[in-house]
Parts: sequence; structure tokens; C-alpha cells
Amino acid sequence: MAVLREWVFGTQRVSLEASDILWTKVRGAFSETDVRELVDVFHELGAGPDKPLYLVVDLSSSEGLSVAPRKYLAKHVRPAWFRAVCFFGAKRTHREVLRALVAVVNFVGDTKVEAEFVDSEAQARAWLESHRRRQAPAPR
Repeated sequence: MAVLREWVFGTQRVSLEASDILWTKVRGAFSETDVRELVDVFHELGAGPDKPLYLVVDLSSSEGLSVAPRKYLAKHVRPAWFRAVCFFGAKRTHREVLRALVAVVNFVGDTKVEAEFVDSEAQARAWLESHRRRQAPAPR
């Protein structure tokens, strides 16, 4: 799919596909500065209950998320900003950390975010399509 808009900070790349699909390519360590930039992108796009996003995160080149960025995400990100989040390419330890982070974010808000872990970009795209079909209103 075509990229509508792109942000680059440090070694990280964030791309908007469609009006509601945000792809994040994490390379190396995802610092607190990177996390702040990402949260700024969410704000810039107006993510919220009236305009939730799909967030797809490529972790295949990631070195992980240290404590400070995790705390910042838990404090500043709201589940209502997302239709769902899909991670791919994550190592087992990264999956465990991210599952815990999603649990914390879900615990503090009234809205719950669905998070899925898959192995590849192709699986992430297939999951997105499947999720969209499941979320579509039933025909009358």
C-alpha cells in the first residue's frame, strides 16, 4: 500500500498507510526520545476515540525497549487511540515485555486495546485485513 506520510527520528521510521494504519519500523534500541517522538505522531494524527489507528510495529531489527521508554509509553499512551496493535518479528523476550506493557496500558484505561503478535509483515497485513472484516458493521 502507498505511504501517505512518513516520519523519521533517529533510526526509527513511521509511515502512515491509509488514513488509519500506522507502520513503525524499529531499528536498534527504541529510546525514550524515540518514544516521545512516536507519541507526538499519535497526537499530530489526532489519534483518539473518534479516530483510532491500527498500529503495526516491525520489531525484526529491534534491540528492545528499556525501562524509561516503557514507563513513558505506559503513562502517555491510551488504548482508545487504537483499533488494534500488531507486532511482528519480535523475539520471545520482546513479546513478553510488550504483552506486559499492553496489560498495563489496558489496566489504566476504560478502553482495552487488542494486541496481536505474528511472525512476518505478510502475516501482519493478513491479520489487519481479517481484523477489519471482523470489525465492519453487519449489513442490514
